[in-house]
Amino acid sequence: MRIADDFGLGRAHDRVILSLLETGRLDGTSVMMSSALRSDDIAKLQELRRDGVKIGLHLNLTEELPGTAPKWPLPQILRPMLSKQTLDAISKSLSEQATAFIELFGSPPDYYDGHQHCHCFPSIAPLVSRLPYGPSTWVRAPLPATLQGIWLNFRAGGAKTLLVMAYAARAKRLFIRDGLQTNIDFSGFLRLDDPASVRQWLPRLLSSAGPQCLIMLHPGDDTDPIQCKGHAPASRSVEAKILEGSLKE
Repeated sequence: MRIADDFGLGRAHDRVILSLLETGRLDGTSVMMSSALRSDDIAKLQELRRDGVKIGLHLNLTEELPGTAPKWPLPQILRPMLSKQTLDAISKSLSEQATAFIELFGSPPDYYDGHQHCHCFPSIAPLVSRLPYGPSTWVRAPLPATLQGIWLNFRAGGAKTLLVMAYAARAKRLFIRDGLQTNIDFSGFLRLDDPASVRQWLPRLLSSAGPQCLIMLHPGDDTDPIQCKGHAPASRSVEAKILEGSLKE
């Protein structure tokens, strides 16, 4: 299953993701809550969802977007222990994002994931378990199921992937303990600050993924004025071209 993160980051990115969904190059996308989301784009996602496309909520605690709650520095929310005041504020933000999604789409998301994998952070994963769930809602666990998958994603994404996988392993146990569903397999770690590396490794990740593997992707448009810190704009365009087939997979 090919899933794009970051719908709602910027209009040009959203157009790329919608095109890939409409042509069957993607199986779903997770939406960042923002007051800049366009009603016609939401209507198109609703239509695609009725046709089987998976629409998730991309929980966001670090990226400043129009109309969103205050954000936190990444090093702060990575801490294993946070103050009650901070946890209460984060819980409120997550709940507001889930409520906003349900108001837009009429039901809980098909799945939850997190910007910069924040939903798996030690202090935050327990809060994610308290969000609204439908009968088939699941939570993304960014953890390959095999040693081969771990090694391949480590080579593609670098040393930081090991930390994310460690958080994901702990979070997955917590989600399952709380009665939640998660994906079986995972792939998609890339050095998103290095377009040449993305071009080298993404085709290998796509071709090696089995039928039960969730592949995390970040296609977009390098001309969009809104870009994520740590993501080279050209990397998003490279991903889009590989998925479109205009670059060899």
